Amino acid sequence: MQKLVEVRKRATTVKSIRSVASTMATVASAKLSRARERAAGMRVYAERMREVVRRQQAAAAALGVDLAALSPFLQPHAETHRVLLLHISGDRGMCGSYNSAIDRLAEVFVSERLAEGVEVSAIAKGLKGAKYLRRRTAATVVDAAGWPRAGVIAQELDALSERLSQAFLSGEADEVWCTYTRFYSPMRRYPTLVRLLPLRFEGVGAAAGAVTGEATRWFFEPDLATVLTELLGVFLRLQIEDVLLESYASEQGARMITMEEATERADRSLQELTVAYNRLRRELITSDLIGVLFASALREDERAAGAGEA
Repeated sequence: MQKLVEVRKRATTVKSIRSVASTMATVASAKLSRARERAAGMRVYAERMREVVRRQQAAAAALGVDLAALSPFLQPHAETHRVLLLHISGDRGMCGSYNSAIDRLAEVFVSERLAEGVEVSAIAKGLKGAKYLRRRTAATVVDAAGWPRAGVIAQELDALSERLSQAFLSGEADEVWCTYTRFYSPMRRYPTLVRLLPLRFEGVGAAAGAVTGEATRWFFEPDLATVLTELLGVFLRLQIEDVLLESYASEQGARMITMEEATERADRSLQELTVAYNRLRRELITSDLIGVLFASALREDERAAGAGEA
């Protein structure tokens, strides 16, 4: 009887776990659907912005203008003594290896930079990552924030973009890097390291050939440096929004897959427990029947012995 009660209690616990896991998988799936749409749209928009900036750089190159002198966002510092890392992780677990993978990448980056004699400070987006950086690395966590319920919001993007750009322009950081998880599908996501500042664009030389000639002359108002600096500020914000959306979609995808697997394991455990419960119940019923039959046989023997004596 004791084993039967234990199996029943364990089955009740597994049912509760299955209910929680199934609910979390459903919620993560809904969040992933919205985040994936935003991330896909942001990729297209960011690529268009890159094309616009490349064309402006190419126009400047065709005129013989120093590209790095056009905007402080493009100009690298003479030496790299201080690095600011934007580390993006999750607030909670229950998402497989999502947090551990990106945390290990950040740890390797911090270790390599410290070995080079570079001072590393970090802004952690996600409470799990902030805790990991403080516990496992020598990086100074200057700021840490969790995720709002809505995911990626405009106010947070504006504040974070301003924080990172001011850190670079004021000399607080010579370079700004970001560790985030790039999203491809719920099953495919890759920890990624990218430099945010100073900005760097590939293919400027090839684009410069496309803007030479009378038909491709550009006119700027008020001037090229002002226009390009404004574009680069917008592009930096787009980059930050892109990495946040990619990371948020990756986390929800990882949680959805993990909770679906947990639901499947709970179903298997419930099936095994149901079989075990039914087997124990049959054994208990069989034992009770044997006891009843044995008692009945004893009574029959007693009656037969009493009749023989009479």
